[in-house]
Amino acid sequence: MNLNKKFGDKIKFIGINVAVNEKIEGVKDYVKSNSISFQNIFDKDKKIIKAFGVMGTPTHIIIDRKGVIRYRDAELPEDLGKHIKELLK
Repeated sequence: MNLNKKFGDKIKFIGINVAVNEKIEGVKDYVKSNSISFQNIFDKDKKIIKAFGVMGTPTHIIIDRKGVIRYRDAELPEDLGKHIKELLK
């Protein structure tokens, strides 16, 4: 399911790249070659992942409108669309 296409007008999707040995050009090439349509940030100094307590990748985090983390896991649930619809209420 392409969540950005389905919910992108209601939810902001952001990818955070933390590849240690990667350069920004490599991240841009990856995003382009994989047709990733949502914003991606290169977290070279790991400030973002530290702020959110990310221990490994991938980590998927859903934050509601009030800034409360509602979901955090390495795996996306089968019924992710249901979780997102609940957050949009």
